[in-house]
Amino acid sequence: MAEKFILVWTIEGATVSKHHSTQAEALQQAETLLREHGCDLEIAMHLDRISLPSSGWFTRRRMRDWCRAGFPMVRI
Repeated sequence: MAEKFILVWTIEGATVSKHHSTQAEALQQAETLLREHGCDLEIAMHLDRISLPSSGWFTRRRMRDWCRAGFPMVRI
């Protein structure tokens, strides 16, 4: 079974999640959302399943820091 990267974000009280088959696709969408809505957007990325906010694979805080750093290449 292929890994799934799940983005979860909240805009104006509405929470949305979307599955991606690759990390690159998920990060591309995350970058687009952060550019459109700002670095403080409530967004996280999870691997395979949605977990507790503090155990997200790419947490809201990490997304914010990645955005503020200008979206450098991610190595995990």
